[in-house]
Amino acid sequence: MYVAIRDDIVSWIGFKDVVAGVKDLGLKSFELNVGRDLKSKAGFDLSTEKSRKDVVNTLKSKGVQICALLVANNFAKEDAEAEIKWVVDSCVAASSIGADAVRIDSPHRAPNATMEQYTERTVKCVREVLERTKDLEIPLGMENHGVVGNDRNFVREVLETVNSERMGLTLDAGNFYWSGYPLSEVYEIIESFAQYAKHTHFKNLSFSKERQQIRRQPGEGYPKTGAPLYSGDIDLGWVVKKLKKSGYDGDLTVEDESLSNFPQEQRVDIVRKDIEFMKRLV
Repeated sequence: MYVAIRDDIVSWIGFKDVVAGVKDLGLKSFELNVGRDLKSKAGFDLSTEKSRKDVVNTLKSKGVQICALLVANNFAKEDAEAEIKWVVDSCVAASSIGADAVRIDSPHRAPNATMEQYTERTVKCVREVLERTKDLEIPLGMENHGVVGNDRNFVREVLETVNSERMGLTLDAGNFYWSGYPLSEVYEIIESFAQYAKHTHFKNLSFSKERQQIRRQPGEGYPKTGAPLYSGDIDLGWVVKKLKKSGYDGDLTVEDESLSNFPQEQRVDIVRKDIEFMKRLV
Protein backbone atom coordinates (compact mmCIF):
# COMPACT_ATOMS: atom_id res chain seq x y z
CA MET A 1 0.00 0.00 0.00
CA TYR A 2 1.05 3.58 -0.53
CA VAL A 3 -0.35 7.04 0.17
CA ALA A 4 -1.63 9.18 -2.72
CA ILE A 5 -3.77 12.30 -2.99
CA ARG A 6 -6.51 13.72 -5.20
CA ASP A 7 -5.34 16.43 -7.60
CA ASP A 8 -8.32 18.55 -6.53
CA ILE A 9 -7.12 18.56 -2.91
CA VAL A 10 -3.67 19.72 -4.00
CA SER A 11 -5.23 22.60 -5.91
CA TRP A 12 -7.68 23.38 -3.08
CA ILE A 13 -4.88 24.01 -0.59
CA GLY A 14 -3.22 26.50 -2.89
CA PHE A 15 -0.73 24.75 -5.16
CA LYS A 16 -0.96 26.07 -8.71
CA ASP A 17 1.15 23.21 -10.06
CA VAL A 18 -0.24 19.81 -9.02
CA VAL A 19 2.96 17.86 -9.59
CA ALA A 20 5.03 20.38 -7.63
CA GLY A 21 2.42 20.23 -4.88
CA VAL A 22 2.44 16.44 -4.77
CA LYS A 23 6.22 16.42 -4.43
CA ASP A 24 6.18 19.21 -1.84
CA LEU A 25 3.76 17.13 0.22
CA GLY A 26 6.17 14.21 0.16
CA LEU A 27 4.14 11.99 -2.17
CA LYS A 28 4.82 10.24 -5.46
CA SER A 29 1.31 9.49 -6.66
CA PHE A 30 -1.97 11.27 -7.28
CA GLU A 31 -5.44 10.69 -8.70
CA LEU A 32 -6.29 12.75 -11.77
CA ASN A 33 -9.80 14.10 -12.44
CA VAL A 34 -10.49 14.04 -16.20
CA GLY A 35 -13.38 15.46 -18.22
CA ARG A 36 -15.14 13.96 -21.21
CA ASP A 37 -12.34 15.25 -23.44
CA LEU A 38 -9.78 13.43 -21.25
CA LYS A 39 -8.28 16.73 -20.20
CA SER A 40 -7.98 17.99 -16.64
CA LYS A 41 -8.27 21.35 -14.94
CA ALA A 42 -4.72 20.75 -13.72
CA GLY A 43 -3.45 21.01 -17.30
CA PHE A 44 -2.99 17.35 -18.23
CA ASP A 45 -4.06 16.12 -21.66
CA LEU A 46 -4.76 12.39 -22.08
CA SER A 47 -6.83 12.74 -25.25
CA THR A 48 -4.31 11.23 -27.69
CA GLU A 49 -1.63 8.56 -27.57
CA LYS A 50 1.02 11.21 -28.17
CA SER A 51 -0.23 13.50 -25.41
CA ARG A 52 -0.41 10.55 -23.03
CA LYS A 53 3.20 9.64 -23.77
CA ASP A 54 4.19 13.24 -23.12
CA VAL A 55 2.41 13.15 -19.75
CA VAL A 56 4.06 9.88 -18.78
CA ASN A 57 7.52 11.14 -19.73
CA THR A 58 7.01 14.40 -17.85
CA LEU A 59 5.81 12.67 -14.70
CA LYS A 60 8.56 10.05 -14.89
CA SER A 61 11.19 12.77 -15.06
CA LYS A 62 9.78 14.24 -11.86
CA GLY A 63 9.37 10.95 -10.02
CA VAL A 64 5.57 11.13 -9.87
CA GLN A 65 2.81 8.89 -11.23
CA ILE A 66 -0.97 8.89 -11.65
CA CYS A 67 -2.52 6.11 -9.57
CA ALA A 68 -6.05 6.41 -10.97
CA LEU A 69 -8.31 8.48 -13.19
CA LEU A 70 -11.46 10.00 -11.71
CA VAL A 71 -14.52 10.07 -13.96
CA ALA A 72 -17.71 11.84 -12.80
CA ASN A 73 -20.10 9.96 -15.07
CA ASN A 74 -23.83 9.54 -14.43
CA PHE A 75 -25.33 6.27 -15.63
CA ALA A 76 -28.77 7.44 -14.50
CA LYS A 77 -29.07 9.67 -17.58
CA GLU A 78 -31.72 8.57 -20.06
CA ASP A 79 -29.17 8.53 -22.88
CA ALA A 80 -26.21 6.82 -21.26
CA GLU A 81 -24.06 6.40 -24.37
CA ALA A 82 -21.99 9.51 -23.65
CA GLU A 83 -21.40 8.28 -20.09
CA ILE A 84 -20.32 4.86 -21.30
CA LYS A 85 -17.97 6.36 -23.88
CA TRP A 86 -16.41 8.63 -21.24
CA VAL A 87 -15.57 5.65 -19.06
CA VAL A 88 -14.36 3.54 -21.99
CA ASP A 89 -12.08 6.32 -23.22
CA SER A 90 -10.76 6.76 -19.69
CA CYS A 91 -9.97 3.06 -19.43
CA VAL A 92 -7.95 3.27 -22.64
CA ALA A 93 -6.09 6.31 -21.31
CA ALA A 94 -5.50 4.73 -17.91
CA SER A 95 -4.05 1.62 -19.50
CA SER A 96 -1.82 3.76 -21.71
CA ILE A 97 -0.32 5.76 -18.83
CA GLY A 98 0.00 2.86 -16.38
CA ALA A 99 -2.70 3.95 -13.92
CA ASP A 100 -4.13 1.24 -11.69
CA ALA A 101 -7.86 1.99 -11.90
CA VAL A 102 -10.64 4.22 -13.19
CA ARG A 103 -12.92 5.65 -10.54
CA ILE A 104 -16.49 5.77 -11.80
CA ASP A 105 -19.45 7.44 -10.14
CA SER A 106 -22.61 5.96 -8.74
CA PRO A 107 -25.84 7.08 -10.45
CA HIS A 108 -27.17 10.47 -9.46
CA ARG A 109 -30.72 10.64 -8.15
CA ALA A 110 -33.37 11.12 -10.83
CA PRO A 111 -37.07 12.04 -10.41
CA ASN A 112 -39.28 9.02 -9.67
CA ALA A 113 -36.49 6.49 -10.27
CA THR A 114 -36.47 3.40 -8.05
CA MET A 115 -33.45 1.65 -6.56
CA GLU A 116 -34.16 -1.30 -8.84
CA GLN A 117 -33.97 0.99 -11.87
CA TYR A 118 -30.68 2.51 -10.66
CA THR A 119 -29.29 -0.98 -10.23
CA GLU A 120 -30.46 -2.24 -13.62
CA ARG A 121 -29.11 0.82 -15.43
CA THR A 122 -25.74 0.68 -13.64
CA VAL A 123 -25.29 -3.04 -14.32
CA LYS A 124 -26.19 -2.60 -17.99
CA CYS A 125 -23.77 0.31 -18.45
CA VAL A 126 -20.90 -1.32 -16.56
CA ARG A 127 -21.26 -4.52 -18.57
CA GLU A 128 -21.12 -2.49 -21.78
CA VAL A 129 -17.96 -0.73 -20.59
CA LEU A 130 -16.36 -4.05 -19.68
CA GLU A 131 -17.27 -5.53 -23.06
CA ARG A 132 -15.80 -2.58 -24.98
CA THR A 133 -12.59 -2.72 -22.93
CA LYS A 134 -12.27 -6.51 -22.69
CA ASP A 135 -8.72 -6.39 -24.02
CA LEU A 136 -7.64 -4.13 -21.15
CA GLU A 137 -6.85 -5.06 -17.57
CA ILE A 138 -7.90 -1.74 -16.03
CA PRO A 139 -10.39 -2.25 -13.17
CA LEU A 140 -13.39 -0.03 -12.52
CA GLY A 141 -13.81 1.31 -9.01
CA MET A 142 -17.38 2.51 -8.47
CA GLU A 143 -17.31 4.95 -5.59
CA ASN A 144 -19.87 4.69 -2.83
CA HIS A 145 -20.87 8.29 -3.41
CA GLY A 146 -24.04 10.30 -2.93
CA VAL A 147 -27.38 8.95 -1.73
CA VAL A 148 -27.82 6.09 -4.21
CA GLY A 149 -24.21 5.01 -4.24
CA ASN A 150 -23.96 4.70 -0.47
CA ASP A 151 -26.93 2.36 -0.22
CA ARG A 152 -25.27 -0.89 0.83
CA ASN A 153 -27.92 -3.00 -0.89
CA PHE A 154 -27.44 -1.14 -4.18
CA VAL A 155 -23.68 -1.58 -3.99
CA ARG A 156 -23.97 -5.28 -3.19
CA GLU A 157 -26.49 -5.92 -5.96
CA VAL A 158 -24.38 -4.18 -8.60
CA LEU A 159 -21.17 -5.98 -7.65
CA GLU A 160 -22.76 -9.40 -7.44
CA THR A 161 -24.78 -9.02 -10.64
CA VAL A 162 -21.89 -7.71 -12.75
CA ASN A 163 -19.70 -10.42 -11.23
CA SER A 164 -16.42 -9.42 -12.87
CA GLU A 165 -12.90 -9.35 -11.48
CA ARG A 166 -12.50 -5.96 -13.14
CA MET A 167 -15.50 -4.44 -11.37
CA GLY A 168 -15.05 -3.25 -7.81
CA LEU A 169 -15.14 -0.19 -5.62
CA THR A 170 -13.41 3.06 -4.96
CA LEU A 171 -13.99 2.37 -1.28
CA ASP A 172 -14.67 5.52 0.73
CA ALA A 173 -15.22 4.87 4.43
CA GLY A 174 -16.12 8.49 5.07
CA ASN A 175 -18.92 8.45 2.52
CA PHE A 176 -20.76 5.58 4.21
CA TYR A 177 -20.66 7.59 7.46
CA TRP A 178 -21.71 10.78 5.62
CA SER A 179 -24.73 8.95 4.22
CA GLY A 180 -26.13 8.42 7.71
CA TYR A 181 -25.13 4.90 8.72
CA PRO A 182 -24.31 4.57 12.44
CA LEU A 183 -20.58 4.27 13.09
CA SER A 184 -20.80 0.62 14.14
CA GLU A 185 -22.61 -0.22 10.89
CA VAL A 186 -20.00 1.67 8.86
CA TYR A 187 -17.36 -0.77 10.11
CA GLU A 188 -19.62 -3.71 9.26
CA ILE A 189 -20.18 -2.38 5.73
CA ILE A 190 -16.48 -1.74 5.12
CA GLU A 191 -15.58 -5.24 6.27
CA SER A 192 -18.13 -6.74 3.87
CA PHE A 193 -16.89 -4.72 0.88
CA ALA A 194 -13.12 -4.60 1.51
CA GLN A 195 -12.58 -7.53 -0.84
CA TYR A 196 -13.94 -5.43 -3.74
CA ALA A 197 -11.59 -2.46 -3.30
CA LYS A 198 -9.79 -1.44 -6.50
CA HIS A 199 -9.00 2.14 -5.40
CA THR A 200 -9.73 4.19 -2.27
CA HIS A 201 -10.61 7.63 -0.96
CA PHE A 202 -9.85 8.53 2.65
CA LYS A 203 -11.80 11.20 4.48
CA ASN A 204 -13.19 11.49 8.01
CA LEU A 205 -16.14 13.06 9.83
CA SER A 206 -16.99 13.95 13.39
CA PHE A 207 -20.40 13.86 15.10
CA SER A 208 -21.44 14.36 18.70
CA LYS A 209 -21.53 11.23 20.87
CA GLU A 210 -25.33 11.31 20.65
CA ARG A 211 -25.30 11.25 16.83
CA GLN A 212 -22.55 8.69 16.17
CA GLN A 213 -24.58 5.53 16.68
CA ILE A 214 -27.97 6.52 15.26
CA ARG A 215 -29.30 6.52 11.70
CA ARG A 216 -28.99 10.06 10.36
CA GLN A 217 -30.11 11.81 7.19
CA PRO A 218 -27.52 11.80 4.35
CA GLY A 219 -25.17 14.76 4.62
CA GLU A 220 -26.35 15.84 8.07
CA GLY A 221 -24.33 18.90 9.10
CA TYR A 222 -21.98 18.63 6.12
CA PRO A 223 -19.44 20.15 5.53
CA LYS A 224 -19.15 21.26 9.17
CA THR A 225 -19.10 17.59 10.16
CA GLY A 226 -15.94 17.06 8.10
CA ALA A 227 -12.80 16.34 10.10
CA PRO A 228 -9.11 15.85 9.27
CA LEU A 229 -8.20 12.24 8.68
CA TYR A 230 -6.32 12.04 11.96
CA SER A 231 -9.06 13.42 14.21
CA GLY A 232 -12.46 12.14 13.03
CA ASP A 233 -14.71 9.43 14.45
CA ILE A 234 -13.71 6.68 12.00
CA ASP A 235 -10.76 4.53 13.01
CA LEU A 236 -8.93 4.67 9.71
CA GLY A 237 -6.21 2.40 11.06
CA TRP A 238 -8.84 -0.29 11.37
CA VAL A 239 -9.94 0.38 7.78
CA VAL A 240 -6.38 0.02 6.47
CA LYS A 241 -5.96 -3.27 8.35
CA LYS A 242 -9.18 -4.64 6.85
CA LEU A 243 -8.10 -3.63 3.37
CA LYS A 244 -4.72 -5.26 3.85
CA LYS A 245 -6.31 -8.43 5.23
CA SER A 246 -8.56 -8.60 2.15
CA GLY A 247 -5.51 -8.56 -0.11
CA TYR A 248 -5.68 -4.92 -1.20
CA ASP A 249 -2.24 -3.45 -1.91
CA GLY A 250 -3.02 -0.24 -3.80
CA ASP A 251 -3.33 3.46 -3.12
CA LEU A 252 -4.70 5.10 0.02
CA THR A 253 -5.81 8.37 -1.53
CA VAL A 254 -6.20 11.40 0.73
CA GLU A 255 -9.47 13.28 0.19
CA ASP A 256 -9.82 15.59 3.21
CA GLU A 257 -13.14 17.40 2.79
CA SER A 258 -12.90 19.21 6.13
CA LEU A 259 -10.61 21.89 4.75
CA SER A 260 -13.35 24.48 4.22
CA ASN A 261 -13.77 24.52 8.00
CA PHE A 262 -10.28 25.98 8.41
CA PRO A 263 -8.58 29.21 7.27
CA GLN A 264 -6.68 28.92 4.00
CA GLU A 265 -3.33 29.42 5.74
CA GLN A 266 -3.88 26.29 7.87
CA ARG A 267 -4.92 23.90 5.12
CA VAL A 268 -1.49 22.86 3.85
CA ASP A 269 -0.37 21.92 7.34
CA ILE A 270 -3.57 19.94 7.92
CA VAL A 271 -3.04 17.96 4.72
CA ARG A 272 0.60 17.35 5.67
CA LYS A 273 -0.63 15.90 8.97
CA ASP A 274 -3.19 13.79 7.10
CA ILE A 275 -0.43 12.38 4.91
CA GLU A 276 1.93 11.63 7.77
CA PHE A 277 -0.93 9.97 9.62
CA MET A 278 -1.72 7.74 6.64
CA LYS A 279 1.94 6.89 6.13
CA ARG A 280 2.13 5.70 9.73
CA LEU A 281 -0.88 3.46 9.13
CA VAL A 282 0.81 1.91 6.11
